[in-house]
This record gives sequence, structure tokens and C-alpha cells, in this order.
Amino acid sequence: MTRYPAPPWPMEGWALFAPLLVRAADVRLPPGFSLESTGGFSIGLLGVVDYRAPSPLAYRELVWMPGRVRAERRDGRPARGYWVAKMLVDDAASLAGGRELWALPKQMARFSLGEREARIESDDGARLTLSLGPRRGPALPAKSAVVTLQRGEGELVRFRGEGRARVALRSLRVASSEGLDDSWRSLATARPLGPLGVELRHFRASMRPAERLR
Repeated sequence: MTRYPAPPWPMEGWALFAPLLVRAADVRLPPGFSLESTGGFSIGLLGVVDYRAPSPLAYRELVWMPGRVRAERRDGRPARGYWVAKMLVDDAASLAGGRELWALPKQMARFSLGEREARIESDDGARLTLSLGPRRGPALPAKSAVVTLQRGEGELVRFRGEGRARVALRSLRVASSEGLDDSWRSLATARPLGPLGVELRHFRASMRPAERLR
């Protein structure tokens, strides 16, 4: 059994996120989930993260969230959050913890992360090259938070991560991709929203325990 720390995980590191325009018809959701979209499109988030010491786990991650979703609990109350379609990591403990604690669809991958380019090759055969644009403007202190909603075994699983960082504008885009199967369709057909993107320098975040919603 792969060991991982109990939540919350106090994480530190660097990240870069960018919004993309996603075709709603290309998003394959779990049963009972509906995508929040307008005119047939949603706003997705693509991110690359480098978790560094003194984080309890140090690893790299690629996350693709094609949009915000809504699902009903058994009592009819709605639950909302970003749905994670793909999440690639290069650490077995992170993979096990993500799947078991938060129902996140983590897969193993190999990362090469440079100053202007990131190369990722996943165990499902996907190969992506990401272009990291030049830094623009000053980095200002800011708070951030994200809520995800996943389908667990007979329940909804909601995850919340929140923290603070020095934030600056910086673009992120998929420069090339190969071997993407149908589970990657929503990313393969997504379009960048111009040069938008946000770099989180020296972030500190808390990955909270899961909320299991019935």
C-alpha cells in the first residue's frame, strides 16, 4: 500500500494556469453531472504545478478542468465545483492520495519542466508540449481558491484548496500533442482565450479534507 499524508496537505511551490474556451459537446461527464455553459461553450482551466519542499509531497502535476459542473445530492440540494477530467502526476503517493481521498482521476506521467516549455508523457500514451510565455508585469500578493466536484463510489466528493501567492500575468498554451485518446477530447478541441494566464509564484496552499456529499 502506498503511503501518503493525512489531509490537510500544506503545499508550497509554483504554478501556471490558463483559461480555455471549451466546446460543451466534447465534455464527457459522469452520470448525474451537468456542465455550466453558455452558447454551447464553457470556460476550462489548464494548469501545470510544481509542488516543492517543504510540502509533505514534492511532485509535478498537470490538471485539466473543462468547466464548472452541477450535480444534485440525494436530498435534491445542488453541489457545484470544477470537474477534473485529467490529472497527471509523477509521484505514486500523490496518485494514491488523490484517488482515495478526493476521487481525483490521477494518472502517472513523466515531466520535463523548463523555463519556457513543459513536456509531459502520460501512462495512457498522451504526449503534450506546453509553451510557457514570458512573464508580464509585477507579481502582486493575492489569495486564491478552487473547489472541485467528482463522482466517488456512490457519493459526490468535493475538494477545496485555498492559499496565497505572488501572482503575475503569464500565458500557457498547448504547443503540440500526440496520442490523445477520447478522454482528452475536451482539451484537444479547446481554444485559448487570447494571452490570458496567471502565474502563482511561491504559493502556499492548504488541500483540505474531502467533503463527502450524499
